Amino acid sequence: MVASLLLPISGSNINVKVHPVVLLQVCDSYIRRGEKQDRVIGTLLGTITDGTVNVSRCFVVPHTETMDQVSMLLAYRLV
Repeated sequence: MVASLLLPISGSNINVKVHPVVLLQVCDSYIRRGEKQDRVIGTLLGTITDGTVNVSRCFVVPHTETMDQVSMLLAYRLV
């Protein structure tokens, strides 16, 4: 079973389906993070078909940071 989610972007909705294994990998990566690590950074991979984003894989991006180095950047690209 695939989870679905509607995200409002620029006045329209995008249908996103996340494979269950991706959800488990994200949770596992968060649980296994280092003691002093506040967050885990990763990449979601998938395809876009008929206006639906299908997230089928993910992986962790190894990094180290301090709180004064943290900034958020949200980027998306629909091809």
